[in-house]
Amino acid sequence: MAQERRTGPTRTEKLVSLTYALLSRRSGYTKDELRVRVDDYQGLDQEAFDRKFERDKTSLRQLGVPLDVVSGEPLFEEDQQEARYRILPENYRLPEVSFTAEEALALGLAAKVWKDPTIEAAAARAVVRLGGDRIGEAEAAAAFETFEARLHAGDEALEDLLHATWERVRVGFTYRAVDGAESRRRVEPWGLGNRFGHWYLVGLDLDRSEKRIFRLSRITSAVARVAGSHFERPTDFDVSAELGLMDPSLAATPAVVELAPGRGLALRAGASLVEPAADGFDAVSFTFHDAEATSAEIAELGAAARVREPRALRDAVVRRLADARAAQARPVPPYKLAVHRNTGRPPATVAAARALDIIAFVSLHGSPTLAETAEHFGLTEKRLVQELTMIRMCGVPNGLPDELIDVDYDDGVITMGNVEGLADPLRLNLVEALSLVVGLRTLLDLPGAEASGPAAGALEKLLAASGEYAPIGRIVAARLGATEADGPGRRLADAAAARRVLRIGYHNPSRDEVGYREVEPVRLLEDGGRSYLQAWCRKAGGARNFRVDRILAIEETGEVFAPGGQHTMQERLYVPGADDVVVVLGFDARLARLREDYAPTRTAQSGDRVLAEVRIADAGMLPGLVARHGGGLTIADPPGLAATALEWLDGALAGYSVDEEARA
Repeated sequence: MAQERRTGPTRTEKLVSLTYALLSRRSGYTKDELRVRVDDYQGLDQEAFDRKFERDKTSLRQLGVPLDVVSGEPLFEEDQQEARYRILPENYRLPEVSFTAEEALALGLAAKVWKDPTIEAAAARAVVRLGGDRIGEAEAAAAFETFEARLHAGDEALEDLLHATWERVRVGFTYRAVDGAESRRRVEPWGLGNRFGHWYLVGLDLDRSEKRIFRLSRITSAVARVAGSHFERPTDFDVSAELGLMDPSLAATPAVVELAPGRGLALRAGASLVEPAADGFDAVSFTFHDAEATSAEIAELGAAARVREPRALRDAVVRRLADARAAQARPVPPYKLAVHRNTGRPPATVAAARALDIIAFVSLHGSPTLAETAEHFGLTEKRLVQELTMIRMCGVPNGLPDELIDVDYDDGVITMGNVEGLADPLRLNLVEALSLVVGLRTLLDLPGAEASGPAAGALEKLLAASGEYAPIGRIVAARLGATEADGPGRRLADAAAARRVLRIGYHNPSRDEVGYREVEPVRLLEDGGRSYLQAWCRKAGGARNFRVDRILAIEETGEVFAPGGQHTMQERLYVPGADDVVVVLGFDARLARLREDYAPTRTAQSGDRVLAEVRIADAGMLPGLVARHGGGLTIADPPGLAATALEWLDGALAGYSVDEEARA
């Protein structure tokens, strides 16, 4: 089929073509040879070319393509031989690996653990390349019968820190301490871990000359690499052991909060002392481990709560309320809502990886049909044709006809020529290896998991096929809350497994009251460090998600239930109802995951945030939600509700002003 050419190659085409070219010539190419051949390099001055070439080298490395740099011997002593770049086929190809049907299913489930778009896509891509099962939501729900875990990687710094940690490069960033003070930190990143629903960096603080743990959500700047700063990680370092040392009971901080009568029931439930205070409030004494989470919980109570001590917690609550008030008071620019589509063009490295996977699949299967190939990759046939059209444009940049990839699919059968160098599957890259290694280990941490079962077998084979990334588990790990200690979660999971009906006392934070209801428990869900009971609520007549830490009483009724269609749980935590209130909320970038959880129907970009039309079961909860997120969430419409939130926030801040006057 004749080659088609547009005005210029896309970045994805360039990465595929560079991979093709560097694989096809054993002697490789010099920078100057590539500069002449690659359209995107032509017309650039030396500085711009060097910068773009380094960017492309980084992209190839992140894609999983291993560049080999060689220098030939000069003919004469005074000559200098320029470095040549190539890709060795033996380093490019994925080691041979075969999984049993059960192990392949475990791989598919490991990919489903991730709920971060970037890592979830990398995991799914790796599963397809390894020959595992690409499973859907219904199959995953069936496999996670009584317990499902979800890992999020929403912290923007995570991927940058992952690469720096693996490559052993020092980094610098601005970090906000618990008291709100920001400072510049220089760190040797040793490992990354997820515990209590948060990602942490473990490393050597160079300015303090000691090991420190940094919470990624408190990094307030881009992560900068320190040039020429490679280091050696301690040989005995294991991030799992470091996570184990993060014992919250050793870091408990005492606090006293004044609460209005009948309010703050969750804080009261864990209190060590409750005694009368001024103005009819109660002084509630308790301990906390996470100042950010605790300040959010207290801010959500508004004027019904005032922190007496410690000062740092009080300041954190006031700061959160003030930031929420400032954000809510800003005028909303004109906007136009459009039907929300949670889609976007994937990064060039992701698109290039999929193109290389398609080439290897077609080469392995001879002449697969469009339908077979589309099904294998989870694409529509229309999307697959777009991918094949792009691949047709690839080959040695500005090469001869026999140096370009030949693609034909007009009769519904795909054939490719000139793809010998790309016929083998690409090895896993760093993010792909991370996604499945951590995902499988998360499955093995689930209650009731078999230490010698399919997930363990899949992990052993995966590590063997991961090449240089096999030790990734020593520097990146996650620990589930379900494994922390026995508690109500274990009892709820047992009830779900035995299909026992429960009567629970549940704290409703928007009304700050405890209501009782009978539920048919289906499974426990751990999402972002929080555990939820997914159950059929007999009172509501529908499926509901109950936060486990808000379940204050559990009683078995002695009744069992038979599972039926009503016990199929939704993927989302927030399921809109027909009678819900329609509002428009503004979400900043760090709350993108929360925005998607609310299943917006229409969205619009407005300044630095996305406005989303969502349904809320109880509009009365919104002022507290605005306060909780400290400026990250605002109410745009209806105007009356926005005004109510401002008045609510003013009342909450006034309580602290009165408190200051009394202390003066």
